[in-house]
Amino acid sequence: MCDVPIFYATSEGQTRRIAERIAQQVRKHGLDSRAIPIISDEAAHVDWARVRGAAIGASIHLGKHQAEAAAFARVHHDALSLRPSLFVSVSMAAASRNPKEVEAARTIAVKFTADTGWTPTRIATVAGRLAYTQYNWLVRLMMRRIARKEGGATDTSRDHEYTDWAQVERLADQLAYEVRRDEIFPRGEEYLARRAG
Repeated sequence: MCDVPIFYATSEGQTRRIAERIAQQVRKHGLDSRAIPIISDEAAHVDWARVRGAAIGASIHLGKHQAEAAAFARVHHDALSLRPSLFVSVSMAAASRNPKEVEAARTIAVKFTADTGWTPTRIATVAGRLAYTQYNWLVRLMMRRIARKEGGATDTSRDHEYTDWAQVERLADQLAYEVRRDEIFPRGEEYLARRAG
């Protein structure tokens, strides 16, 4: 087990990519970090004594996150809550121009942690991508209608990226800072303020 495992559940692969970017950025701060699928032998046998911080990433589909992510968080909520931890909720609603949609995504993310008993250090909503090429015809049609209503991309011949990768890296920096505090960031708050600005 690594210092900072980034556990994830994914449907079309975007949450995996986000988890991998978080792990990559955390490693830049001298911590051992890897993206680990929640449905894996490694996730089933976590050595929490070695874990210094952790994250879970999951995506919203039909108003809920993947069941395996909820089950994992429910089983490990105490261990997660005892160390710096991050929940990354991935959705297209997070990219909406409608503040109500953005707030709805945030509400679903907060409900996930409340329902599982996990108290993460930080909850973040991150925009995903329109993975038209991976949807079945019905989901593709439904997502295209939603995208048209939201003023998003409607070309179904390719996928459309909405993830703010700078935001993802900032989340990783914050998690690394919380794990290592002043050991790696002598003026941590100042550093994070500069990254956020």
